[in-house]
Amino acid sequence: MKLLTAIVFSSLAVLLLGWSAPATAGTLLALCQGAAEVDVIDTATGAVSTRVKVDKVPAGIAISSDSTAAYITHPDIGLLTRLDVKTWTVAGTAHIGGQPFGIVAAGGALYVSDWSGDRILRIDARGLAVTGTLAVGRSPAHLAIDPDGRTLYSADREGDEVSIINTLDFTRTAVIPVGRAPYALDPSHPELVAVADVRSGDIALITKEKHDIKRIAGMKMPYGVAFVPGKGLLLATDQQAGMLNVIDIATETIIHRIRLGGSPEGVVVDAAAGRAYVAEWFANRVTALNLDDLSISTRIAVCDGPRVMALVP
Repeated sequence: MKLLTAIVFSSLAVLLLGWSAPATAGTLLALCQGAAEVDVIDTATGAVSTRVKVDKVPAGIAISSDSTAAYITHPDIGLLTRLDVKTWTVAGTAHIGGQPFGIVAAGGALYVSDWSGDRILRIDARGLAVTGTLAVGRSPAHLAIDPDGRTLYSADREGDEVSIINTLDFTRTAVIPVGRAPYALDPSHPELVAVADVRSGDIALITKEKHDIKRIAGMKMPYGVAFVPGKGLLLATDQQAGMLNVIDIATETIIHRIRLGGSPEGVVVDAAAGRAYVAEWFANRVTALNLDDLSISTRIAVCDGPRVMALVP
């Protein structure tokens, strides 16, 4: 069975629809599985300014360290695509094999999880050539890079664990058992890594120093996590319940549930703008919330099947 029916979204070689606009501060990219499209959202106006058709079933998206390119994975066809952020055209593609799924950029390198190969690929961001492979747990899903730029985290979904990787020598330095089916993670907090455990319905909080774990229950199917800097909060989407959960990190409790719809999945926080964005998969929209009071500020209609997003600094 293709990854499309499990948990994918995809990408493509690119055809621009509509008019072309350069990315500026306040640009959000919504990657849509069903439409095989990237919608470029001007967050100042809350409108889609550009639509970019990509190859079938895009899955992951990452912005280059210098904010000049967006990289998209295509699990069903083993493809990696690079988009030029200024022109929204395809700047390069590479057939890297396997089922490339999660992706992050760090310096001049890309790190891509190979779902079926149980490995991480290190790829040169400019030439798109594979420069290294590293075995991890079963079915690695999303990846995240620590703010230090040297520590990579892999949510090994079918292994029920998180792999910690030193990017300097590309070695797996630790394996942390978490809940069932870890999928998305966020290591942006100075001391913690948050992990969404889909099947056990909880969030795992891993301490970076000692790798201690605390788990916050009370969800049906969490699929996305994002810390809110300076507020002591963690946002977690609950796909099956149609909720965005607000978690107090200090008390490790859910303090607020915000009713959304359409199977909310990806969540990103733009602390500078004071907003959070949630991709509502089956509602075909992105919902923006004010971080001050967590009220809904706007709902943005996007392409079919938005699952993940990326902010362009």
